[in-house]
Amino acid sequence: MPKELARLVLPKPLLRRLESAGVYCQTWVTVARQARANRWVLRGVESGGGNRAIGRYISYFSPDGARLPWLQKLDRVTGNGVHAVVVAAELVSVEMARVEQTYQLAIIYHRLAEAADGKRPQVVSSVFFRGIDGQLPLELLKDGLAPEFFTRGGEVKPIPAKFLEAVKLVTAGAACANCRHCHGLVEKPASSAASAEVTSPDTAVATLSE
Repeated sequence: MPKELARLVLPKPLLRRLESAGVYCQTWVTVARQARANRWVLRGVESGGGNRAIGRYISYFSPDGARLPWLQKLDRVTGNGVHAVVVAAELVSVEMARVEQTYQLAIIYHRLAEAADGKRPQVVSSVFFRGIDGQLPLELLKDGLAPEFFTRGGEVKPIPAKFLEAVKLVTAGAACANCRHCHGLVEKPASSAASAEVTSPDTAVATLSE
């Protein structure tokens, strides 16, 4: 992991506001074992939501910015919590926090470290992009836009092109009131799910054990 922390670090007052608003965002990536395929994979949970004043959301994408199919969708009684699980050999997390029209953004690449003798590998994470105090007026949220970020010197800090659509999806999630659905992960087509091989890193039939 680089010196720059590979996650968003939010102030305690904002965390308390999110908690009181019932917004739950599971931002950590873990390692799981596929017993039948005899391999390790990364496991992430798309989660979050918001209200008009605040929001937080995280979803996962492939390293080229493409959307990934979920392993399983998670339904809960209340909204703004966990939505779906994804497993893969490598993941890019897009994490966002919002206060009114001000946004914090972290795009992080996660992979498995080399491990010997069948030991559990570590997660290696590196920062693709970090945006601080981005701006998107509330009235423009419905247009499906991404916040605009700037350098300390006042220049536009462009979001990497291959992740722009992913950021737009997560922006919508961070502003989705009582969110109960996925903004990033997608449903695996029925035909693909039925014919999935056990060796696929995101297969639904592999046995996972934390």
